[in-house]
Amino acid sequence: MTGFRNVCGRAVLSASLLLGCDQGISPDAASTKTAGPESVATDESTPPVINAEWVASKLQAPPPPPRKDWLREIEKDPIAALKQMDPSALQANRGHPTAPVELSAKSSPIRPKNTAKYDPTKPLRDWPPVVGQFYPNLLLKDQTGQATAIGDFRGKVVLVEVVGLTCKACHAFAGGNEPGKKRFRGIAPQPGLDSIEQYAQGYAKVSLDHPDIVFVQLVLYGIDGRSAPSEEDARAWASHFGMDRNKNQVVLIGDQRFISPQTRKLIPGFHLIDRSGILRAMSSNDPRHDSLHESLLPKLASLVKDGP
Repeated sequence: MTGFRNVCGRAVLSASLLLGCDQGISPDAASTKTAGPESVATDESTPPVINAEWVASKLQAPPPPPRKDWLREIEKDPIAALKQMDPSALQANRGHPTAPVELSAKSSPIRPKNTAKYDPTKPLRDWPPVVGQFYPNLLLKDQTGQATAIGDFRGKVVLVEVVGLTCKACHAFAGGNEPGKKRFRGIAPQPGLDSIEQYAQGYAKVSLDHPDIVFVQLVLYGIDGRSAPSEEDARAWASHFGMDRNKNQVVLIGDQRFISPQTRKLIPGFHLIDRSGILRAMSSNDPRHDSLHESLLPKLASLVKDGP
């Protein structure tokens, strides 16, 4: 896998391992898809906080998308080239990527459809999510203060980014390395990582502004890296990185129920949910998960193109 990978802590071993390992986990345990509560409690390979350096050591950035001389390709076969190309490739000195040409319609904001009230004391079910199963219908507050459920977006393709506010990779994926972008809470984004919008356009040939996509940032760890985020910090994050609820860019604010070694292993990471609510791909620093650029993003493209 060349997307997200785990790397052993020992330098003498790290260069020789193909996929890396979780320190202290046996091969049998590593092959288990979902660990039980007892094994999670004793898993010492995951630090008790979202430590930026630990996350960086576990993460390998996707390589840049392959580039073509699109002007030459258009000269040879304009119809074929326009179907394949990322239109932003022809634009020099751009900041935020320009959406592909296939974007003709505008997104209409999806409002909460359920009447349930947000209750942080209610037991959390079916977490962490499992590929091939229905995604947990998480009901949380969004950046506008509304109670919003993942199920509200049924009928759309949903890309969920799992965020810890001290995770440098999360800052980069949110656009922290874009030219002129100020740092959020003084945290430097992880070098060498582009925004997920850039990767989506490079590998899926689609913008996250597409009317059939809902982009959700699920903020589960706060600025101390140890506990749940405050609503104030999560809303400041949404404002800083321009997450606009009216454009179906949703920030959901996690609570204490998510704080666990299982959750920490999902950060940084992405979950791809199809229109019926089933989790189709999951990328993180866990080597058992899907590669971001080889698997998850190409699946995003196919789910969008397949239509309702």
